[in-house]
Amino acid sequence: MPRRLCLVIASSIAALLLAAPAAFAGSSEAGWGCTATGSEPEVHLLATPIDGFGYSPLVKESPGVIVNWGVRVETGLGQLGQQLEVFRPAGNGEYTKVAESAVETFHEGFDEYRTRIPVQAGDVVGLYGAGGTFYCNNGPSSRAEGPIAVGETRPFAVDGGIKPAVSSVVEEDLDGDGYGDFSQDGCPNSALFQTSCPLPAVAVGKVTVKPRAILIEASNNTDASFEAVGEVRWRRSPDRPKVRVGLNSGAAVQVIGGAAVLLRVPLPKSVLNRLKQLPRRQSLRPRIDVRATNLVPYVGTHEIKVKLPGRKARKR
Repeated sequence: MPRRLCLVIASSIAALLLAAPAAFAGSSEAGWGCTATGSEPEVHLLATPIDGFGYSPLVKESPGVIVNWGVRVETGLGQLGQQLEVFRPAGNGEYTKVAESAVETFHEGFDEYRTRIPVQAGDVVGLYGAGGTFYCNNGPSSRAEGPIAVGETRPFAVDGGIKPAVSSVVEEDLDGDGYGDFSQDGCPNSALFQTSCPLPAVAVGKVTVKPRAILIEASNNTDASFEAVGEVRWRRSPDRPKVRVGLNSGAAVQVIGGAAVLLRVPLPKSVLNRLKQLPRRQSLRPRIDVRATNLVPYVGTHEIKVKLPGRKARKR
């Protein structure tokens, strides 16, 4: 590779690192981030890849969200209003505009603005200014003139001499709620919450022992599905291993936050038979976990111990 070309590529990489907004783990950059050296009115410039250049300016996160974007302007250029645009390749040199930011004003130096634009891997970021679109002198890019509405598909031509002076940070959006997982979403595990994920707060009320079942009243602070799972053990004789019998309330029950649910835990036949063999002064003591799984989903557990008195008939 010629020495001059190596220096040009090295300079381009250095300029990209200086101008781009800071990206964090789980995020990536899209766009070029070069320093604007001029402007051209009413032109849409897309940050398309350069053949033979290792860095790709395309969106890499899918799904992802653009959370901020910026433009670096060379000293001596006046301030201009700019819009970040997102286009999706439609084939045959055409692109569909899928999103745009608000119009923001950029001055000499580097300015960046927060935004929230959901994107897909392979989307292309671009720049547009009605009064002038900031560009860098080293191309290429894809370009089109005149207004383009969101949802509109237009053909773009290759411009070998300039490219958009725009960079953006794209964060992961693993729950697909349209909020960046690191700077915008307080609960990246669930698309239902953007504030902090609610933790389960399981409360157990009255526990009643019936002839053939244990009834448990329970509630949770938020909507959740409830179930009760446990075990009872006993030993038939000191020299024999313990008998273990599982207990459960069956299929999970959906309950709204704050409302009480009554869980019925049937006593298996083996447990009923054992109780008939035990004197009334003795008992079985099952342990039962009351579980509430909220919409995050986080699981909260409240363990209870239940006394099952023996039911052996008294001798007359």
